[in-house]
Amino acid sequence: MKPVTEKSKARLPKGKRAILILLPLALVLAGLAIWQFAHREREYQLDSFAMGSYVRQTVWGREPEKAAAETVQRIGELEREISWRRDGDVAKMNSQAGGEPVTVDESTATGELLEELLELCERSGGALDITLGPVTRLWDFDGEPRLPDEKELEKALALVDYRKLSMDSEEYLYAVPNEDGSHLDCLGTRYRVSLIEPGMALDLGAVGKGAACDEAAELIYREGISGMVASVGGSVCLRGEKPDGGPFRVSVRNPKEDQTGSLGVLELDGGYISTSGSYEKYFEQDGKRYCHLLDPRTGYPAESGLVSVTVWCPPGVDAWWPGALSDGLATACFVLGTEDGLELLESYGAEGLFIDENDVITVTEGLKDRFTLTAGGYSLEGDG
Repeated sequence: MKPVTEKSKARLPKGKRAILILLPLALVLAGLAIWQFAHREREYQLDSFAMGSYVRQTVWGREPEKAAAETVQRIGELEREISWRRDGDVAKMNSQAGGEPVTVDESTATGELLEELLELCERSGGALDITLGPVTRLWDFDGEPRLPDEKELEKALALVDYRKLSMDSEEYLYAVPNEDGSHLDCLGTRYRVSLIEPGMALDLGAVGKGAACDEAAELIYREGISGMVASVGGSVCLRGEKPDGGPFRVSVRNPKEDQTGSLGVLELDGGYISTSGSYEKYFEQDGKRYCHLLDPRTGYPAESGLVSVTVWCPPGVDAWWPGALSDGLATACFVLGTEDGLELLESYGAEGLFIDENDVITVTEGLKDRFTLTAGGYSLEGDG
């Protein structure tokens, strides 16, 4: 077959000449369309399961599927490190309680997370105590919940004291290899952690879902990701921007069991939200209800007059783990009650929404213009 030359083109019918002229243009346009499709921003949603809860990610950007899949892996790794049921750092610390310290470095999140949580334990006066493990195991709300015997509860409660969690740290240099064979010197922190008394046990269940949101939020730093929403149980993180540029709308659950739909809606420009409620896990015995939100000071479910607390840590809050902080604050505020809980939130620059047993809702100043009550049967504090 002879090649098509300029001379032979002249002998071709006009229709075939037009095809030869337009074919390269069509190939260029097709290539451009494929490139634009691959690089356009799109929405992607991925559901998974971790921390004993469903995880839902909604991601906007280029290659959101890859980013969301990597986040599932990161949350799984975090769960392994901080769950007392797995074989990571926390499990090792519990198994070595009263013995040798466990050393952790920047290769896991545990040391940095524990350091921040210890400050919350202190500032909340022990309303949040991450050494509550001996007591939570007795109640076993995640398995077969039961009312513990008073003597065994008293014995377990004697092992709960965050001040007996010893932590010291040191900085050191480590090398990170580059693609060209060279390496980058980085400054890391190495932690030595120990539970002083035998039988003590960490339980980070009160902050685990918020910490998972912190891991999910890291994907916003990936090239091409413009915004995301991730929910893990009762915790939600909001990062970047929505495609329409509007605020994120987050529904607040109605704590009444006989009600469907939400209590109301929060319109936020980012940050982390966590809710703790007595309706989440509970059992009844001899006509009394026992919920999973335990008061570390008594060993029994908190009796603060509240049924639900929602905490918002806005963008810029001073915390390395703002998701875990929002989760821990929600639990601590539930235990403390409205008045002391409001003081704790103010000390962190966080905002909150408290619902008490009389269906009165207290909203902090920073959320008053962002919250819309949609459910009937409730009243807002200060509305006459």
